[in-house]
Amino acid sequence: MRILVAYDGSESAKRALEQAAELAESDGRSVTVVSVAETLNLGRGGAHVVEEDEDRERKRELAEAVKLLSERGVKVRAVERKGEAAAMILDEAEKEHTELIVIGTRGLNAAKRVLLGSVSTDVVHRAPCSVLVVR
Repeated sequence: MRILVAYDGSESAKRALEQAAELAESDGRSVTVVSVAETLNLGRGGAHVVEEDEDRERKRELAEAVKLLSERGVKVRAVERKGEAAAMILDEAEKEHTELIVIGTRGLNAAKRVLLGSVSTDVVHRAPCSVLVVR
């Protein structure tokens, strides 16, 4: 089974990474870790940029995830993406023929979820495979 874990360094993402590691350890599966730097839309031309600080932070977080999995003996592949988080996670899952996406939830309350949306909710509704949402 191919496992993909979405990782942004948050506490819920760390719990998702831990769950993915446990699943992978149990039967020698490999894990693809996806870290997405959100882009800023600069208007009509469709130009998108990533803030330099966010890009650096995502690289650091991805290295942290790879280290944790590697130390546990899990074969890991790291992927950096830039764009809208849910779309990039789903695109990578399709490309990799992923069988399970593991993703954390930030536990937004109902009002914030309506205003901000939820990456995990979007992934659950649009995923081409099973999704494990870790709290």
